[in-house]
Amino acid sequence: MRGTPGTYAVPMALLLALAACGGDGDDPEATPATTSSAAAPTEPVTSSGPVTAEPTTNLLDWQPVSQKGRVVSTGELMATVDTAGTTVAFSGARTVTVRAGEGWRVTDVLLSEAYAVVVRQDELEEQPMRFTVLRTSTGATRELPGLTPTPGGPVTLHGDQLRYPMVDDELYCLVGYDIGEQSGHISYCAPEHHGFSNVTSSPAGTALMTFDNKRPVSCRTLVTLAEDDTVTPLAGVPDCTGWDVLATPDGAVWSTLPKEQQVERGAFSARADGQVYVLGTGATGSLTWCGDSAYFVRDAQKGGHAQLLRWTPEHTLEIAYESPGRGEAFLEAPRCGGSVLTVSAYGEGGDEQVSATVPG
Repeated sequence: MRGTPGTYAVPMALLLALAACGGDGDDPEATPATTSSAAAPTEPVTSSGPVTAEPTTNLLDWQPVSQKGRVVSTGELMATVDTAGTTVAFSGARTVTVRAGEGWRVTDVLLSEAYAVVVRQDELEEQPMRFTVLRTSTGATRELPGLTPTPGGPVTLHGDQLRYPMVDDELYCLVGYDIGEQSGHISYCAPEHHGFSNVTSSPAGTALMTFDNKRPVSCRTLVTLAEDDTVTPLAGVPDCTGWDVLATPDGAVWSTLPKEQQVERGAFSARADGQVYVLGTGATGSLTWCGDSAYFVRDAQKGGHAQLLRWTPEHTLEIAYESPGRGEAFLEAPRCGGSVLTVSAYGEGGDEQVSATVPG
């Protein structure tokens, strides 16, 4: 979930709606939100044109999990957030309970093989987010020290690397925090009056969507961050249209908005070894890395199923999950814990929450 830290991280749907209303004409002509360290895309796109990836069905071995809360699991450790967001119950290899505390709520639980991070947010969205870290090998918990986060915003975990936003010298910045080393640093800051959102992490690195203050519609640029924090715009994305982005070992997966006023519906694409692939429509905000692949959600078409799609290392598109029954249905964004993916489905054919071990 994404909060609103001051004026620095306005949710994009609201930003676009406000921008569409026009301005007083005093705003400077802004450029895409990249820093001075940003370079031209380093990986060229082939000139043969995009290739359409038609999905084939290859369902994973899905098993039901509790319906009494929002679940994320590694297989050995399962975290269940109650519906009110007041408590996280860890079960399996460890039995631990983490409470949000009065005036706070749990907005996310992030799992890797070594750590679990409980993200808590002030209900008034005035105080900095709080992170409780659980070491999976011992069950020990501690509060995360380090640079002060914003009251809300995108938080990701990959391995022992946590990413979260903070404000530094009135700029909206992204922090990289090494949980094992208990040290952090600022890896990216948006220029003045700019911002970023939709941060993702994968073995290939961190990616995010940046945006400027251009009117009547903000211009968005998808970028990746290298290990040395160099910012590189993603090749092959039409100017100002990007939304989701995820770095992969041989390229990236991303979405654009065919209609600016329908921010929930994206057109997904992938690039692998310079070739661009058209993956079709999907639900924005659902792009997730798990195991060795990228996953995203496609809502039910008329009379069909909501689907979870997998972009594989072999550059193929697979249907990894379908919602039960037929009719209107949707899936929450998938939740990954190590090599286990959990999906929550809601629809006319019934509701279910299931987990599966993914390839890789």
